[in-house]
Amino acid sequence: AIGASLFGLENRWGKLPVTMYPHDFIKESSMTDYDMTSGVGRTYRYYTGKPLFPFGHGLSLTTFKLSCSSETLDFACIVANVGGMLGDEVVQVYHNVQPVQQMDHPLPQRTLVDFARVTVPAHGSAGVNFHLTEDALKVVNKAGARVLYPGLHTLIFSRGHGDEQSFTVNVPTSTDQHVFV
Repeated sequence: AIGASLFGLENRWGKLPVTMYPHDFIKESSMTDYDMTSGVGRTYRYYTGKPLFPFGHGLSLTTFKLSCSSETLDFACIVANVGGMLGDEVVQVYHNVQPVQQMDHPLPQRTLVDFARVTVPAHGSAGVNFHLTEDALKVVNKAGARVLYPGLHTLIFSRGHGDEQSFTVNVPTSTDQHVFV
């Protein structure tokens, strides 16, 4: 099994569970400052710089393409394996909000709200469905409560690198009805 992996006969892959920062990060952020939002920020949620490798980045011995479509908060994604080897891919769903009101706390640039791993045969495709609820659009406020803020909410579908697909949901200030933009 180890020989097959070393000689590229098996497709071993993985996704990073952390953000890998560039060397300049140690100059931009004090290692004794544990505030996730100060300076250039920390983790994929608040880091404003360009990471060497972002959270969720991964490599494979095959190549994938992602396409997604939506109907309200139900999403259907197709993962196509355009390479010559069987492989696994992880579709990651992130959330970002642009509220219409002033916030008394920092908002993350993106938050992972769902993911799914799928095995795709060589030159084949596989479907992945996501049924997101209103909870996926909520963020944690200063008091620690999850709150749905009115404004534009973006749901980003990613493989961890390469092209991403975004869908925008408008949460109005006065009604409970979501409007896709």
